[in-house]
Formats: sequence, C-alpha cells, structure tokens
Amino acid sequence: MKKTLSFLVLANFLLAISFLLTDYFWMLFPVSLFILILVSMKDKRFTRLNNRLFSLQDISYGILTGTILYGVFLVAYLILKVLPFPLITFVEELYLIVGPRSWWHYLMLVLIIIPGEEIFWRRYLQSKLVNRYGMLVGVIAGACLYALAHTWTGNPMLVAAAATAGVVWGALYVWKNSLTLVIISHLVFNLWLLVIFPLNF
Repeated sequence: MKKTLSFLVLANFLLAISFLLTDYFWMLFPVSLFILILVSMKDKRFTRLNNRLFSLQDISYGILTGTILYGVFLVAYLILKVLPFPLITFVEELYLIVGPRSWWHYLMLVLIIIPGEEIFWRRYLQSKLVNRYGMLVGVIAGACLYALAHTWTGNPMLVAAAATAGVVWGALYVWKNSLTLVIISHLVFNLWLLVIFPLNF
C-alpha cells in the first residue's frame, strides 16, 4: 500500500504541474499520463489482471455509456445556465484549460491521455482499493481520489465532473472488468464534449 500511496502522490504532483502551468498544459499533461502508465505497468499484479481482447459488447457498452454520460452533463449544463449563480463561468474556464486547439492535442488525447487515465485511475489504483476495501468503497474512494487530483485546476466544475465520471467509469470497470470498455466510454464522452457538441454555447 505504501507504493500505491507514493504513486498517488506522484500523480498529484504531475497533474499539479500540468494544470498550474497552463501555457504548457498540452506538453506536460500527456507526458504526465505516460509516466503514470509506466508506473502502473511496473506493478506485478497489473499483468495478471484481465487481458482479454475487446469484444463487440465492450464497444457497444462503451459507446452507449459514453453517450449517456455526456447526456447527463448536457442536462446539468442546461440547468446551470438558468440558475442565478455564476457557475457557468467555470465551465467556460474549463474549455480554456483543457480544450484541444490543435490536431496533435487530439492525437495526445486519444493515444495517451484517455488510455493513461483509465490505466492508472481505474485499472491500477481502483483495483487496489477494491481489493482492500470492497467494490462500493473502492469505486467511491477511487472516484474521490480522481476528483481530488483535479483540484489543482482551481475549477470546482472540473472536480465535480471528474467525481461523477470517476464513479461511472469505476463502476463500469468493476462490472465488466474491461479496460477497453472504459477507454471507449471515456473516448466517446470526450468526442461528444470536445468535438461534436461542446458545452460552451
């Protein structure tokens, strides 16, 4: 557990640098996730986890859950727009921080960032928590730690979004034990959020 804690500290350190040095975010964040992929794969148990090839069911569930999760965020965004609170400005700031603006940003998102987040936060960290504390506590704790790592942005909407998505992807991973499923779900969600219908209207 000591090694897991040290990796969690490392993850927060890397994400803090990425989020605080916003001018270099798209260089630092992919590097940070690549490092987290490497440290995750150094764990002996990692290679003993389910390594089955993806199935049509994984792809279908991934597309469906990613779309449904986006729908939940869309509804929440529409509600925020009519509330008499300046919360919508945090959503606008969120796109300024993490919104891709170049072709290679999208490439990093697909090849490193999304797989890296699922490999580290769900497959590595959450699996440790589930084994130690059980499914319910493990998933919730994993989502909380995932959200906590996003507090470095200073953006409460991103923290809330990470907590919500963390619970969904964490539950999916526990349910189907498929890394492919959660990566596809995460990818489809981001496709809706950043490309097809961004929540900045």
